[in-house]
Amino acid sequence: MPIYIQAGLWGLLGGSALLLGAAIAQFASLPQRAIAAVMAAGSGILISAVAFDLMDDAYARGGFDSTSIGFLGGAAVYTAANIYLSRRGAKHRKRSGSNPEQSQKNAAEGGGLSIAVGALLDGIPESVVIGVSLLNGPGVSLVTVAAVFLSNVPEGLSSAAGMRKAGRPAAYIFGVWGTIALLSGVAASSATWRSPAPTPS
Repeated sequence: MPIYIQAGLWGLLGGSALLLGAAIAQFASLPQRAIAAVMAAGSGILISAVAFDLMDDAYARGGFDSTSIGFLGGAAVYTAANIYLSRRGAKHRKRSGSNPEQSQKNAAEGGGLSIAVGALLDGIPESVVIGVSLLNGPGVSLVTVAAVFLSNVPEGLSSAAGMRKAGRPAAYIFGVWGTIALLSGVAASSATWRSPAPTPS
């Protein structure tokens, strides 16, 4: 199977967790504390993957200078884009909302496009990392895929819970997250375009 198809499927798997989280929020009423706990766990998993898998591999391959520049540069670009989107109405994209009135206000401020773009801001870099991991050897980094998947579940859950409380229909919620899952697959695949398939060592 061509490497770009493999990357696309792995990226789609990671992005599909957004749909899983949205489904949980749609069909189960979870207390705010439970949602907060799941989000915290997802954040910890992703941070652990970055610290112990991605950063370690980057340091081994490129040294301290390249790794530091890439890490700080990526953080700066992400932060700038996040601030820009927040000022355009996407700052509440991950909040599940503590009451219907506030959730409705958040949804009105965020809007469908801002919520989608904000989620893509999170998902595309993660998916690209999944694709790039296939270039380093005969198989994908399962640690990275697992971390992305497990961190996407609470993101989809929290945002979808807020949309549901704001009165968004199920078709809208699953349409947003389904599109983002597909684009995650495309992003992972694009990271491997024009790259030869790795040969087993």
